[in-house]
Order: sequence, then structure tokens, then C-alpha cells
Amino acid sequence: MVPDDPLHIYELEGPLSDPERFFRESFLAHWREGDSHFLFFSEPQEDTLKIFLKKYPDLTWVRTHSMTYKDWQGGELLESWSIGKLFFIAPWMPRPKDSENIVIRMDPGVVFGSGHHPTTRDSLQALLWIYDRDRPRKVLDLGTGTGILSLAAVSLGAEEVLAVDWNPACVRTANNNVDLNDLNKKIKILEGRAEAYLHQPADLVLANLHFSVIKELIKNKSFFEKRWVVLSGLMRSEFLEVKQGLKVPGFEFIKEWDSEFTWFTLVGRNRGRL
Repeated sequence: MVPDDPLHIYELEGPLSDPERFFRESFLAHWREGDSHFLFFSEPQEDTLKIFLKKYPDLTWVRTHSMTYKDWQGGELLESWSIGKLFFIAPWMPRPKDSENIVIRMDPGVVFGSGHHPTTRDSLQALLWIYDRDRPRKVLDLGTGTGILSLAAVSLGAEEVLAVDWNPACVRTANNNVDLNDLNKKIKILEGRAEAYLHQPADLVLANLHFSVIKELIKNKSFFEKRWVVLSGLMRSEFLEVKQGLKVPGFEFIKEWDSEFTWFTLVGRNRGRL
């Protein structure tokens, strides 16, 4: 999407699954928050929505929002930015010639996840740090969002990534970014809960997630079957609680990052999986 593209957002309340089957033209994404649903379109859909709601009487049309894509993303859309040797560019930007960096095209769509949040940037730093020292072949990306960490992992040397997100809008956006970078053969995106996929074999698990989800992940024995782990999305008190929960035989803390002593990211290693 480009900055001035229009967005028409319809907020609904109630049970809803896979609305894309009904809305095809101009449908962009379905963002789910509990029983609240936000349907994104590039064109107004009031008339079609009225027909849709007659078929689903348990749904309530709460409100409508209209704005530009730039306004939805907070008023600032950077056309390019870098971290280490990773260079991210917007989809409408030409690919730089003779760049020594690894170029990744990124379109966050309607998902918040352009890469500027401290937890995303520190997770990218963690990936760069790990791939400078090792070459995890299989990666599990839990809570993939826009797919940015999956794209970075493959760009740094991963051969296979399974990326998971509970939110349909994230799955759609991540798939689009995989297509933009022609990485369909290496990255698979699935809709589902992080806990349901932790058992999948991987050398590295990435989890930039809500504290409540991370707490459950570290209780699962499958978590300790991965050679490397990156945990992010944690505030200070949450980070300290997670570190306490990870004080188990064989697990070691390798490195951590903090952003203004507010957001924390850690790299850990299971010694038994070296």
C-alpha cells in the first residue's frame, strides 16, 4: 500500500470467521481482537455490509472509520531503513543498485509491524547476532505479524521457516511480504495459536509476543528442545519474571537488549541441543 491509499474500516462485534469469502472486491484484511472484528477495504462497502449482516444476525455493526493508509500507520511511513546489514524498502521503492546490504521489501499493510517498534528492532538485532555465530537451519516464528523476522531469518541463512499468527490480517500481510520477496519456497505462513506449534522441530524459535503467551510457552518442554530462542515483547517486570522461569538446568542466557529500560529482548540457548 502507498501512503495516500484510502482505507475504509468497519468495526463489528460478535462471532465471525473468514469474511473474505463474502467480501472479495477491495477486501484488504480482517483484524480480530476477541469478539471485535475490523474489516479493511480500499473502497466503501456500506451497501454490501448491510446485506452481509442480514445473513449473520449475531453480528453488530459498531462503527465506521475512514482515513488514509498513512494516517492509519501513525502518520509516518519511511520508504527505507536499515539495521545492521539488513536494508528494508517500501514496495513502491526501486531496488537499490550495487547494494552491499541484504535488501528486503516490506509492506506492513494494515498491520502494526513496520519494524520501528523497539521489540521488533531488538529481535532483528538478536537475529543478526545469532547468525554471526551460528547458522540455524530451521526457524519457528511465533507471532509473525508482518513476517519481518521470518524474512530476515531466511535472508541471513535460514533454509526453512514456519511462521504462525492468530490474527488473519497478520497472516494475509505476512504472505504478501513473502510474495514480494519471492520466498514462498522457504517460508510457510499459518493461522493459529503459538502454543499449538511449539512442538514443531526447529533450531531457533522467535517469539515476539504478549507476556501471557510467552509465560505459557516457557512451561512447555518443547521450548527447551530448540537450540536457540529469542524472546521479546516484554516490559521490565515481565522480563524479570520470564528470566526467573527460565532458570532450569541446561538453559543459559546469552545476551539481552533493552530499549530505554522499558522493552526487553533476550537470546537464550539450550546447551543440550548444541
